[in-house]
Amino acid sequence: MLLLTKEPKSRADKLLSFWMGLIALQLFFYYDNLSAQPVLPIYLQIPFFDIPLLNSAVLYFYINGLAFSEPFNWKVKLIHLLPYLLFNFGCFYICCTGKDALVLANGFPHFSSTVNKPVEYTLTGLLALVPGCYSIAALSVLIKYQKALPHNYSYTEKISLNWLKWMVMVLLALFIGLFLLIKYGRDFGWVNHQNLFAVVGSVLTLYVFFIGFLGFRQQSFAHKPNSQSQADAEKEILIPLSYQKSGLSDARVEEFHNLLNLHMLQHQPYLDDTLSLRTLATQLSITPNQLSQVINQKTESNFFTYVNRYRVEAVKVKLADPAIAHYSILSIAFDCGFRSKSAFNKVFKEITGLTPAEYQKTANNKV
Repeated sequence: MLLLTKEPKSRADKLLSFWMGLIALQLFFYYDNLSAQPVLPIYLQIPFFDIPLLNSAVLYFYINGLAFSEPFNWKVKLIHLLPYLLFNFGCFYICCTGKDALVLANGFPHFSSTVNKPVEYTLTGLLALVPGCYSIAALSVLIKYQKALPHNYSYTEKISLNWLKWMVMVLLALFIGLFLLIKYGRDFGWVNHQNLFAVVGSVLTLYVFFIGFLGFRQQSFAHKPNSQSQADAEKEILIPLSYQKSGLSDARVEEFHNLLNLHMLQHQPYLDDTLSLRTLATQLSITPNQLSQVINQKTESNFFTYVNRYRVEAVKVKLADPAIAHYSILSIAFDCGFRSKSAFNKVFKEITGLTPAEYQKTANNKV
């Protein structure tokens, strides 16, 4: 409910809300099925039990949408329903073939000896493999996104999605841990049939609260707030790290490079702490792909490094100016386009080899 009231609300926020709704249904199943007198009939217990086949795909869509702002096409995404539908079809078929052929008790299914073993292994295999595969795919998206970040943004604060990468890794670890617990926990006496999925439900409850809290705090970063329409924001898609050559000739690259340097000196766009590759390309009336190619070829660096070099130079000029010696170093950094103290200190040290305080002291000694 908190996510649905969040403003501005992105498509990714809606997907996360939907994911949490599915988790709520799954937790309700555990609560009901582990009780002394379950109220859900078998035909509702089955589609609630196998919700992980759905929510793992939705979590992947959320991460992909948050990272790359890709349009969400329901018709294309329907294919991801197949594992869920296959599991339900198989379970309903088993239920119809004989009385008590499939019973859901203590939070998980019990197959009778009359059930064909390949069918049983196929169904349980879906539950074991599908969530793990989606977790690995989501981790791959996040790694790709983080590699592309420096080529698209002049800042990484609050958009690095490190928290989500760790959450997916934790989810993958939980998935493996729970699989081992289900497989071997009863044999070693760690858990029994009665409390195995009570443990699963408890861990899942803590996990969903944590990811919901972090998801609520995650800002939408596909566009600069209050500067573009929602339609424009949907177009803010990262230029991949391995972008296609735009077909620019060497002469054209040189022309755009000169235009870029002149624009940076005259208009100082780097003072905007939310400057992105797409924004700067729009100011130059060229495509983001072309701008990315120009920066990579002519400076042998990425967009992040290129812009922050200008910011560092602006800070260096002000640190050496006695007229503003009473200003704090951090306030000067913010005036020059940096967004946080940690990012400023890191970038400044990487470019100059000195901390801001060390540089200021050296500059004052020269004066």
